[in-house]
Amino acid sequence: MGLLQDESELEEIVNLVGIDALSPSDRLKLEAARSIREDYLHQNAFDDVDTYTSPEKQHMMMQLILAYYDEAGNALKQGAKVTDLIGIECREAIGRFKYVAEKDIAGEYDKIIAELKSECAAAVAGKEAF
Repeated sequence: MGLLQDESELEEIVNLVGIDALSPSDRLKLEAARSIREDYLHQNAFDDVDTYTSPEKQHMMMQLILAYYDEAGNALKQGAKVTDLIGIECREAIGRFKYVAEKDIAGEYDKIIAELKSECAAAVAGKEAF
């Protein structure tokens, strides 16, 4: 099943019994699905940069969200707390990626990936690098 399909099922569980009923991996899946829905699929037609997004930038945006899901999932398996992984700072940068000018996307993408890896590693170590 896809992340967005799983999101509706997980939201239903959360509504019935609360967020604590979800396993850490399901909470992470729910957060990644929300990011797809809120950051990737939601477009701001009133913003000059977000009005038009090239296919390359769209692809990079999705790669960032999936990289978060993969990196955080690996960190979770290594003992990181799901709350630390949900709260890492680079998630905000991933959400703001759609507002990055086309000429700057490659550099910003690399920067976010590096931050993501660093913050997930810090979460595994139990430290706050964010």
